[in-house]
Amino acid sequence: MTISNFLISLNWQHIAESIISTLFISSIVSGFGYLVTKRITRDLRISKEMKSYGFKGVVAMKTHTSREIMDLCDNADRLDLFFISGSQFFSNNEYILKLAMDRGMKIRFLCSQVDTVFLSDLERLEERNNQRKSGSKISDEIEKVLELYDEYLKNGKMEIRFYSTEYRLPFMLVYKKKNKNNVMTIKAFLRVTLPPYNWKSNFALIGERKITEETESSKSNGSEVDFILMMENHFNCVWAVANDKLVENNSVI
Repeated sequence: MTISNFLISLNWQHIAESIISTLFISSIVSGFGYLVTKRITRDLRISKEMKSYGFKGVVAMKTHTSREIMDLCDNADRLDLFFISGSQFFSNNEYILKLAMDRGMKIRFLCSQVDTVFLSDLERLEERNNQRKSGSKISDEIEKVLELYDEYLKNGKMEIRFYSTEYRLPFMLVYKKKNKNNVMTIKAFLRVTLPPYNWKSNFALIGERKITEETESSKSNGSEVDFILMMENHFNCVWAVANDKLVENNSVI
């Protein structure tokens, strides 16, 4: 058979269909691979960026478990808490927190001043979204925390101050004692909440910062600022200007 006869005998339609089909499948596979690679690259970039700010991950949580609070309080020097009322946190973890304070841990707690327009507006938002029973007051929740921890407030193991400015994201900073290498760890939990949704409907950014002589030098020189350091500075700034007295119905208590 001559080459010309061989070429004539070929089923060119079938060959063309096969080539087109192969090219089509290849283009789909290539496109899918491109999208997957692009997404992985984007996720890695976001992950790297989050880590550069000091965050290790994101977690959805209703509340901290007792086991988590015990682990956080273990070997901790100080616990800085920034909530609106902190009622659920302090009532659910009363035994663990008091035991930790008896061992030497100190708590600094920032919460809202009572009987403010801010709290009244927040209560109305939560009521509209069925997050709060009509007539229940956040101010009462704050006063219950004061009553529950009255002994520790009086002996100085716990301090509380009251802010009266705009809403802030709740967060917790746990200052661990220095280890054998003279390194102190700060664990951070920043809850992302938007009223009328409260602590029951949120997720948290989790991170930590290692403090060594090198990082303290970097901090003092202003050459590196991460978000956990910003949380520390934010807490300390609000703590410095917040009222250390409860003001109820325009009267200092």
